[in-house]
Amino acid sequence: MNSIIHAAIDLNAINSNLSLVRAKAPASKVMAIIKADAYGHGAVAVAKQISTVDSFGVARINEAEELREAGIETPVVILEGFLDEDELKASERLWLDVVVHSEHQVELLRRHSFSGGLWVKVTTGMNRLGFELSDLREVLNKLAGHKIIGIMSHLPSADSDSILTDQQISTFRETAGTFDLPLSIANSAAILDFPNSHLDWVRPGLMLYGASPIDQLNTDLRASMTLSAPIIAINKVVSGQSVGYGGTWVAQRDCLVAVLAAGYADGYPREIANGSVVLGGARRDILGRVSMDMICIELDESDDVTVGDQAILWGAGLPIEEVATTAGTIPYTLMCGVAKRVRRNYL
Repeated sequence: MNSIIHAAIDLNAINSNLSLVRAKAPASKVMAIIKADAYGHGAVAVAKQISTVDSFGVARINEAEELREAGIETPVVILEGFLDEDELKASERLWLDVVVHSEHQVELLRRHSFSGGLWVKVTTGMNRLGFELSDLREVLNKLAGHKIIGIMSHLPSADSDSILTDQQISTFRETAGTFDLPLSIANSAAILDFPNSHLDWVRPGLMLYGASPIDQLNTDLRASMTLSAPIIAINKVVSGQSVGYGGTWVAQRDCLVAVLAAGYADGYPREIANGSVVLGGARRDILGRVSMDMICIELDESDDVTVGDQAILWGAGLPIEEVATTAGTIPYTLMCGVAKRVRRNYL
């Protein structure tokens, strides 16, 4: 019997999803996005599994340092670039490539040597990081003498606005394409839905982990994480009694309630409303509010379960996309929010 909530990580599923990326964009190089601990899956384990990609993308230098310390030799790109001289020197020491998105970074590069590769980022609608397209020629001139890997941009609405996305892709290709450098703009949603975005490099993130970045579930994607928690108690609840904080759920009849060792401290969202779990292959409703460490579910009279049996919170038989919708959020936040105390088991 194990009272610890755990996440089963199916590394073969991640391989399968990478194969789908390559099938969708066969002429493109792949920068696999494994920032935020590979969306909660464990960056080192995922990197070792898919080390044949052309590069890895992480957000910050400490994420890259973890990969290098684990012996990962695949090229690594810092998507947020470097903040100061110390980070620039660390990037060189760890033989990293960096994204350049601001004049501040350009000036640092002009004052200090750097032998790594540079991705120059432009904004085409996200308006978060990146130079204006109209400034691109001047920026590239300032960076003359450095190793420019390519030019990248980012799509804010590839999952929701096809007209805007097509306009962004066209603008990026027409303007950035005049510099005879590799181009990259495709995220997971664009890889699946916008073949005109694939260009020289694609940057899959969410789809590597088997969740759909668009509203429709994609049956070609294989879920890579199954989050499960054990039953730690089974209680009789009498009609009229409430369960959980605030008494928001009241029994309409005598029933059995199972308590699961999982809660919002593990990353299971407190905001979930009318949610369910899978127990013994069947859906069972969540009762009342999600606590810090526990969830209550109603058992059916026919359930043959005991303390120690595992319930699936998302994964096999319960898509993470569905759980996210029920909680009013997105799969990204659920994956990235799985807490450190949740044990990862790699399959």
